[in-house]
Amino acid sequence: MVLREEKYRRNILQNNIKNLLDLLEQAQNKKDYETVAGYYMELGRAYKKEGNIPKLLYYLNRFDNLTGGDDNLYQKFKRDDMTYWLVDLETEYIPYERKIQQQVLEKSKDLNVLQKIQWVLLTMSRFCELFRRISVLPGFGGFEKLGRIINYFSEGIYGGLDKDKKDEIEDEIYGYNDLTDDIFDSSVMCDYTNKVKIPGQEDFVPADLEGGDNGGIGTDFFSSAYYDIKSFVYDKMPEDSRITMEFVPCGIMQDYYYRTSDSDIADEKKVKEEVNRIFSDYEFIKEEPDKEKFAGRIEGYKKIMLI
Repeated sequence: MVLREEKYRRNILQNNIKNLLDLLEQAQNKKDYETVAGYYMELGRAYKKEGNIPKLLYYLNRFDNLTGGDDNLYQKFKRDDMTYWLVDLETEYIPYERKIQQQVLEKSKDLNVLQKIQWVLLTMSRFCELFRRISVLPGFGGFEKLGRIINYFSEGIYGGLDKDKKDEIEDEIYGYNDLTDDIFDSSVMCDYTNKVKIPGQEDFVPADLEGGDNGGIGTDFFSSAYYDIKSFVYDKMPEDSRITMEFVPCGIMQDYYYRTSDSDIADEKKVKEEVNRIFSDYEFIKEEPDKEKFAGRIEGYKKIMLI
């Protein structure tokens, strides 16, 4: 009898979650962000009751990102208990992507500053194909230039930039930095009507790039890593420089899977492939590859679709 009652309660909860997800999609399509924030809260509460911590954290972070980027929404929702759940959960629970991040940070301790920059740049190169596909969406024009920037960086970290075009290249690198920062801070990141079609699986939306404090591309991590590489190319960086190694596992793209799948993220085929690449890159840079070997690896990575 107890088992039957438990199954009944679980069915009610699952139906409630499905209804909330349908309502959330409707609000997202209408770009009614106050209602979207409200459904993020309700889904967080529903997944808390279900005991699904990864999904709970995902919707907590979506709520936090949305309300934190809008003064009106922040004032309306700032006292909600979800913000306290987020702090407590991120202290008590270590999600899969954070565990990979911790391993990366530990391994990076025995790398010099060039090797750290190389590791970061190898990860960034794997976003080229995704950014190319995103660039066709309204508000994302210019994203496709990441591949060109990666080429400059790959040359630059070995001191090989064309001296006659150095100023022109520098302007392009700084311009791309401004472009991505402006887009990451804009409302287009919250527009779920902007979708990238992926054959055979769920669509990708730009919000999947944001992640929460646990990672994602973590647009903040992307911007910081970009700045680090740019600084290495154009400025002298001391060996004790702080490099944004947190970006290295961002190719896991966990927010896409938390949004679209009920499977354990560690079991996702694409996630396994990316984790293997992350630690293969570590072994690669430990061997101190020359310019040609490094550029060859970059070229292969630029064709990869992360999801």
